[in-house]
Formats: sequence, structure tokens, C-alpha cells
Amino acid sequence: SDARLDSIYQSLPEVMITGERPVVKASQGKLVYDLPRLIRDLPVDNAYDAVKELPGVTEMNGGLQLAGQGVTVILNGKVTTLSVEQLYTLLRSIPASRIEKAEVMYNAPARYQVRGALINVQLKQTADGPSSWQGELYGKYNQKHYEGFEERASLLYNGNKFSTDFLYSHKHGRTYTTTDKDAMHALADGSVYPMATDEVRRARSHTHSFRVGADYTIAKDHQLSFVYNGNYTTSHNRMNINGSQQSATLSNSTDWLHNGRLDYSTPFGMKAGVEFTYYRSPSDQLLNSRLLENDELDFFTQDCQRINRWKFFLAQEHSLGKGWDLNYGAIYTTSIDNSYQYYYDPETGGQLTSSDALSNMKSRRREQTWNIYAGFSKSFGDKLALDASLAVEHYKTPVWNQWDWYPIVNLNYMPSPGHILQLSLSSDKDYPDYWAVQDAVSYIGGGYSELHGNPLLKPAQEYELKMTYILKSKYIFSAWFNHTKDYSVQTLYQSSERLVEIYKTLNFDYQQQAGIQASIPFKVKNWLNSRLTLIGLWHR
Repeated sequence: SDARLDSIYQSLPEVMITGERPVVKASQGKLVYDLPRLIRDLPVDNAYDAVKELPGVTEMNGGLQLAGQGVTVILNGKVTTLSVEQLYTLLRSIPASRIEKAEVMYNAPARYQVRGALINVQLKQTADGPSSWQGELYGKYNQKHYEGFEERASLLYNGNKFSTDFLYSHKHGRTYTTTDKDAMHALADGSVYPMATDEVRRARSHTHSFRVGADYTIAKDHQLSFVYNGNYTTSHNRMNINGSQQSATLSNSTDWLHNGRLDYSTPFGMKAGVEFTYYRSPSDQLLNSRLLENDELDFFTQDCQRINRWKFFLAQEHSLGKGWDLNYGAIYTTSIDNSYQYYYDPETGGQLTSSDALSNMKSRRREQTWNIYAGFSKSFGDKLALDASLAVEHYKTPVWNQWDWYPIVNLNYMPSPGHILQLSLSSDKDYPDYWAVQDAVSYIGGGYSELHGNPLLKPAQEYELKMTYILKSKYIFSAWFNHTKDYSVQTLYQSSERLVEIYKTLNFDYQQQAGIQASIPFKVKNWLNSRLTLIGLWHR
């Protein structure tokens, strides 16, 4: 017994060290996180909440940001044309247990068909072993002024060669919002009108979101994938305003979205795909408004936006040996926007003629984009990696016909294990929303506020230089500077000709921004696991 006890003591080290396995590693322009281990002890049950736990990621104004700037989230390396809200709904429908890892790129290479910051969430794929089924039911009740509900269901099947998933969510309920406004409105004749209004808005809505996806593995690195995403929303709004303005507004809208994508990847590095998007959004509005007992608006509006969009892409990647990789490809996108807006007399039902205050509109716009890119990556030993690409893009609309260049460079340096230094140069273009470039006037706020389209709105071009340092694989420090030419933003100004405030998206000459960010995770024994994020911005 004593001999056995002595041998146990001799096998134990004098000092026992407990440590943490690194949750991140660098790989040619991207940071690969072991996301399941990162969220292991956290109350996280879906992919959206899991992404929020990545270092450097924050949630502001209902959207995700990386290092203080917008970020695109994709699944399994496949980009979709879903809106940000629809994508977040999809992420919330995916159980956290399906996540394999997350790839974070502060500056996405051209081959991802995304410019700017990117997070690629990789889901688990079953290559061998028994097939499995996984399902989830989820319910949520939210009580503010009124009640809100969400029901969600998912069913997932993973087999050796074939996997499929079905996701459905239903969000519904009522909302209540109030807005008080005080303003002094000066006209060109020198008269000044005090504006004081109290707005109460009540709304109810139903949103149905559904997704069907399927992957068929023909052989190793040889896969055919299809995914369909749909969204159907109905909403009904009632708004009343009292004060300087007396108005009542009833509005209804219906949104339909269909998005389908087919991807094909081969063992020799070729990828091809086609994507189709159909969107239709009819709405109506009944408005009666009297402003300071002078101006009166009384009309019924019907409008609709219909988008048909096709995207085709072909890409090729080559591994040349000795750390060299080559990639190139082409992307073609075409879309047609059919929109209209008509005003009617609510009593007779007859169509009203266009005037300074009312503007009927019918439009058909086509956009086409050709994008051709080429890039390479090179590993110089275990410490230095370079990824660079150049894209040439031709953008054509009824107003614009222009060529642009998009250089992207990522340089990763690992001086020692757990220390990563990343330097990146990126470029991007931000296209206006479809409705923002229509020559149309919409009424919000009971008629005192107008929303004006701008057919001459230019796309904004952005260039950015960024440096990121990761200490001990978890402390992240970053600094950046960007310059945006033709920066566009929706501005609000009071008309000097009549009593109306106008919201209109306009181009500025430029915008410049410099920023720094620190993300510092910390633990206090076993009862606190938290993270401190500090952001500083200079904006002009």
C-alpha cells in the first residue's frame, strides 16, 4: 500500500498548471474561431446569439457590427440576397449545436463575393457514420405596451451523402409607439410657424419565414446544394396626430419574398451557381390631415414595388504548391424594378392628377453588373501569409454607366504562438436602395413629413486601411481609417416654400472616419465570464 502511494506521489508534478486552449487561429486573411467551445458555458441557443459572442462583435441598433463597422454574415461560404432582417431571422432559427466553427474576415477577399467585413458560420456536415435527425420547437412571448409572439420550428437531417433542413418561424403581435415633435418652421417670406405635435401609432403584423435547404455530396469535395428562403409579411397601421397638425392615417402592406439558389462545387476547385430573387410589396394608405387650419390633405394611395433579380457566377481555385494559391471568377447580376404609386380621391375613387403635393409615378428600371476578379494567396512559412485580389466591375443603370476597380490586400503575421498581427487594405461600393432612386413622394408623419426619391443618387465608394492585433489569442486591438467618396445618407430639412419637412437621400462629397477598438474578455473565478469592448471614433 505504501509503495503504491509513493508511486502516485512521484507521478504527480510539483506544479500543476491549468490553461485555456486557444479559441482562434489565423489562416490566410481570416481568423478561425472554435465557436462551440467559446459558447460552451454561455446561455446561447441559436446561431445569431453565438455570433454575438465572437470577440470584436457588438450588437447596435438591432444589427451586428465588427470592430465598430457593419459586417455581413453568411452560412457555409454561400452568400445570399436576403435582407439583413431576414438573415438574422434565419440565424435565430438555427440551433447553436449545429455550428462547427466561425471564420472572421475584417476584409473579405473577392472570391467570397462580399466586400467589407465578413463572418462565415460553418455548420456541421456529416461525412460518415450513422444518419441523424434533429428537431427544435421554440416559443417566445414578449410584453411591452402590447403583446408579441414568436413560434419557431426546425427539422434537420444529416446523412452520409444527403442532408436537408427545414426551418419555419412565425412572428406576430401588436406594437405601440409615440413621437412628440417640436419645431420652428421658417418660410422664405419671413413668416415663422411653431410646430408642436403628438403622434400615436398602433400596428399589428404577421411575419412568416421559411427555409428549405438540401446538400448532396457526390464525392469528396464534390457537392450540389440548393436552398430556398421565403418570407411573407402583412402589417396594418393606424396613426393619429394632434397639435399643430390634426391627422388620421390608415395603412396596410403585404410583402412577399422568394429567394432560391443552386450551388455546384467540384474536386478540382471550380464552383458555379445561380440565384433568383422575387420580391413584391403592395401597400395602401388612407390619409386625412389638416395643418394649422390651412393646408389639408385627403387622399387614398396605392403603391407597389416588384423586383426580379438574377445572379450567375463561375469561380475557379488552384493550389499551385509551395504555399501559393490562385483564384479567379466572374459574376453577372441583372435586376428589373417595376414600381408604381397612384393617388385617388377617397370619396369618388377617381385618380387624382399629379401636382406639387401629389406625384403619381410608374417606373421600370433595369440594373446590370459585371464583376471579374482574380486573386492569390501565399504562405511564407508558419508566420507570414498574404492574400490579395483585384476586381473589375461594370455597373449600368438608366442613369449610370461606369467601371470601378476594387483592390483588396490582407497580410497576416504571427511573431509567436497566440500573437497575430493583421494589416488590410479594402475597397467597397454601396448602392442605393431600389425605392430611394424612384422619382416618387411618400407621406409619413400624417402629411407634414414627406419622403422624396432621388433618381440621380450616386453609389458611394469606400476605401479603408485597417490594422488588427490579437494578443494571447483573445485580446483584440484594432485601428482603422476610411474615406468614402459620394457618401450618401438620408437628410431631413424644412422646405422654405411650404409647411413640410422633407426626408431625402443625398450625396455628400465625402466622409472620413478613423477609429480604435479594444475587446478584452475577463473571468472572475467561476462566477463571471464577461467581455469589455471600448470603441473610439473620429468622424467627418
